[in-house]
Amino acid sequence: MRQLTGAGLPGAIALVRDHGRVATAAAGYADLATKRRMTTGDHLRIGSNTKPFTATVVLQLVAEHRLRLDDTVARFLPGIVHNADGITVRQLLNHTSGLFPFEQDPAFAAPYLRGDAGYYRSPRQLVALGDAHAPLFPPGTKFSYSNTNYMLLGLIIEKVTHHSYKEELNRRIIKPLGLRDTRLPVRSLSVQGPAAHGYMINQPGGATQDITSAISPSTTWAAGAITSTVNDLARFDRALLTGRLLPKAQLALMKQAGPFKVDPADPSKGYGLGLEKLKLCGITMWGHTGTVLGTQTNAFTSADGTRQLVLSTNADPDTWNAEQISTWLTATRKTLCVK
Repeated sequence: MRQLTGAGLPGAIALVRDHGRVATAAAGYADLATKRRMTTGDHLRIGSNTKPFTATVVLQLVAEHRLRLDDTVARFLPGIVHNADGITVRQLLNHTSGLFPFEQDPAFAAPYLRGDAGYYRSPRQLVALGDAHAPLFPPGTKFSYSNTNYMLLGLIIEKVTHHSYKEELNRRIIKPLGLRDTRLPVRSLSVQGPAAHGYMINQPGGATQDITSAISPSTTWAAGAITSTVNDLARFDRALLTGRLLPKAQLALMKQAGPFKVDPADPSKGYGLGLEKLKLCGITMWGHTGTVLGTQTNAFTSADGTRQLVLSTNADPDTWNAEQISTWLTATRKTLCVK
């Protein structure tokens, strides 16, 4: 952790599990303005680590025979996107729908760039931003990561259950697992609990910018709005991978990485149904990465739940320099590996 902060990241937190032994550590600052030190209990926005939560709820509904992976979007949300009758739930989960990422539409950032941080957009409004663009490819023919997929999955959960996405998260995952530090803010710009601020670093003149409350969390919702701690996130991932949340058949489906390349630079990477597959420390691990509002969190667990690595920093990776990128990669692929 000191190596990461020594390279210029404001703060960092790690959790490592080696069978029955769990170690956590923190370094640097949670708040640069007040000089409050980072602690292992700090709450952070976990970004796309939200996606395994969403995918778990969907697969629980599959296990309950309330929907099927090959059901089309049109069955639940007719007309919400132009090709709703040609896109399946499975293709939303594994990012092979071809839907345009709504956050890449020029109109998406406009309210936030003019300083209206609390500007709320509903999931349907965000889906409409993505649907305003032509599909990237015919469904099922390629892989392309798109938050539009998970906005639709959140809406499908609500349609099938007749409850809000937040209610289903709480009822099915957060409360049963006792995740006391895990929440889904939708309109609140602040992170509840002792929270780490998120920063853009290496700005002009070497400046650091606090962007913790720069954008409404409504923009990420079922794709990336959850806030949590490294301990809660590790507990969720371990419960998921060891079968506490899904029957064997649905967990096996979740870990079926698609045939398409996710990262041409790393052929070991794959993407299942809401889970990333990654070779870390010589073994295959499952989990997700998450980037949102000045934070980066990588959370990966072995299939048997005996090894885990959760690493968070409160610096936006799009603003890291070469040394910071190298130090992060060294930490995740060497320094923090269980020997």
